[in-house]
Amino acid sequence: MNERITFITQSAELKNKVLAFIEEWNSTAETIVVNTSGSTGTPKKTEILKSHMLISAKKTLDYFALKPGNTALLCLSPETIAGKMMIVRSIVGELNLLVNDINSAPLKNCDHHIDFIALVPLQVEELVKTDSEKLKTIQTILIGGGPINTSISTELRNKNIQAYHSYGMTETISHVAIRKVGTEETETFEALNGIEFSQENGKLHVHYAEIGYSNLTTNDLVELIDNHHFKFKGRADFIINSGGIKINPETVEELLSTHVETSFFVSGIPDEQLGQRLILIIEGTITQAPTLFELKSLLPKFHNPKEIYFLQKFIRTESGKINRLETLKMISE
Repeated sequence: MNERITFITQSAELKNKVLAFIEEWNSTAETIVVNTSGSTGTPKKTEILKSHMLISAKKTLDYFALKPGNTALLCLSPETIAGKMMIVRSIVGELNLLVNDINSAPLKNCDHHIDFIALVPLQVEELVKTDSEKLKTIQTILIGGGPINTSISTELRNKNIQAYHSYGMTETISHVAIRKVGTEETETFEALNGIEFSQENGKLHVHYAEIGYSNLTTNDLVELIDNHHFKFKGRADFIINSGGIKINPETVEELLSTHVETSFFVSGIPDEQLGQRLILIIEGTITQAPTLFELKSLLPKFHNPKEIYFLQKFIRTESGKINRLETLKMISE
């Protein structure tokens, strides 16, 4: 594999992490230890069978028709499941692997042709603004690690960029479903081959027998279309109960996404009367943020934030997700 790797990055630490994982993959050990993302709680270590990672890698290679000799770009941490799986796909699919810095400009200093790249929404948002011409030349852009807001989807369409949005988690070893975004778009996620879905109390259940899950219960709320298709509605563990009104933050965030020009999220904080009150947290100091009065015309009744907070910089996980719990603590500091 090493002869098919090109390190664009100048980071010795990143190079060592990539090579260490390849060595671990080639070892006789049957499992790999990975951390969950930690975006909604404390990261947890979990052991994953290499044989299961192999199954997942082959499904992605088949879905996107990637062939030996194609070029993939790694710009996600090799310590996350997303980064590890990019390396595994390159090994299994005999892809040429480029490794660049893990930041919001992963195409910087990269003049190579790229067939396949995996990005988090934060990277996509920046690249669409600064390097959209390069993005247009990439055959497959896979976006994962969190929801894609309306403004990003609109920018992808406006700039004629083809991309896909993935749904998955550490437990399922990367994605189990894909939907098209960008030039063409569908809200409906489609299962990869051999994977099925069901629903109970609004929550998605994943049936993935090949990796040992006959019925994996998720914390994700969905609209189930059939056992191969669903529409994502949000995470059940984000639900805010404000005065008896159940508020899904991700629904509110979707409505606000075209009116706030930078990263933001909504959350609930303790309130003596309401139990929880809804607040809006915005990254940076911007001039285009809506006022509390303006928000009333954008949101359904009882879904209006009671306060708006500005934080200079959000806390993020290694995979680029906003760490809501840790960021929220900054408000009370």
